[in-house]
Amino acid sequence: MWFSLITIAFAKGHSVNIEQREKVIADKLIEMGETLNSWASKNDLHLRIVTDLIDGKLKGTRGVPQENRRKMETAFGQIFDD
Repeated sequence: MWFSLITIAFAKGHSVNIEQREKVIADKLIEMGETLNSWASKNDLHLRIVTDLIDGKLKGTRGVPQENRRKMETAFGQIFDD
C-alpha cells in the first residue's frame, strides 16, 4: 500500500507532501513493529535529523543529513521530492 501511494503521487506529477511522507513512514514502521525512535536508533541515525527531514526542514544534500536521507529512502521508498 505505501509504495502505491508514492507511485501515484509521482505518476501524477505531484510531490510528496509532509502528511503523505508521515503516513508512508508510519505505515511502514507499523509493518516493521518499530517506532521512529527505535528504528532510527537501530540504524545509527540522529533522530532530530530524521524528524527534520520528514518535516521538510532539511533537504539532506550533504554530510550526516544526506546519509540519514539515503537510509530512510532505502527503508521507506522514494519519500522525498528530489
